[in-house]
Amino acid sequence: MLSLRAFEAAARRGSIKEAAYELSVTPGAVSQQIKALEADLGVALFLRKTRAIHLTPEGQRLQPTISEAFLQIRQVVDEVRPKKTPKLRISSSNALISKWLLPRLHKFTKDHPDVQVHIESENPLDHKTHATADIEIRYSSEPPNDRYTELLHRELMLVVASPGVLDTFDIKSPDDIKAAQVLYDTTPMLDGSVPSWVLWSQHAGLPNGVDPSKAMRFERPPGGQIVDAAIAGAGVALCGSLLVYSALSDGRLVCPFGPVVETGFSYFICCHPGREREEHIHEFMSWARKEAAVLSTLNALREPSPGADITVEVGG
Repeated sequence: MLSLRAFEAAARRGSIKEAAYELSVTPGAVSQQIKALEADLGVALFLRKTRAIHLTPEGQRLQPTISEAFLQIRQVVDEVRPKKTPKLRISSSNALISKWLLPRLHKFTKDHPDVQVHIESENPLDHKTHATADIEIRYSSEPPNDRYTELLHRELMLVVASPGVLDTFDIKSPDDIKAAQVLYDTTPMLDGSVPSWVLWSQHAGLPNGVDPSKAMRFERPPGGQIVDAAIAGAGVALCGSLLVYSALSDGRLVCPFGPVVETGFSYFICCHPGREREEHIHEFMSWARKEAAVLSTLNALREPSPGADITVEVGG
């Protein structure tokens, strides 16, 4: 049984190291268990390379059945075990949790008082830390291939400022931004790029653009600090749409005009394959998608609109 567990975890995660992390054992122990299983079966289950493992045809035949069997065992054990208050462990980045999830989580807990919610704030670039979570909200250009995944939100890049800043500097069009302090998040995204004022300026039709060298710059941690600074009236910020959702909906921030630019990245809500059928996980994922769907109102600003006097309002 131990060798089958080691094989299933390594096959699902595509990594001996990550399988060891999930099973709370050493990578060497996982390797030994897999070798013992291969010796017993008389076939190789993995092709081993320097930094990766890949299933052989025999391993590909074995993996779906083994994974489904372990899932059924877990489900039957849960049915036999006396019912306890269900716990829902949700993992994501600090910025996403503080700026989007927590301001609206009370809606879910009010409708599901029997579910005990645990929030785990993790490094968004280190997916190994998500191993114990029931639900993960990941930021990536592609959905993870080792999880059941649903799209939560396609990230958009937009200009925001407090109402006071807009009034003080009489900001009514993209060209007016040059009169105000610009806020610039320089934290690299997963592909090494950063939210770019240059890119936004091109979409806005500004020939000279916005000069990032004169901006107030924000480093790590990503996302949350620049939103707080914009709310406080420090200047005009270029932010990710999901992180400014709450501040837009209650009027602390305003998106005075477009364009809104796609980043090529998305937020995905994930769980281990098969667990999406569990009641509290299914209900949370459905609730989260509905909450994020309100941001579809920003799609109207994807086309360049230099000089347009448009204010975006997002419902709460």
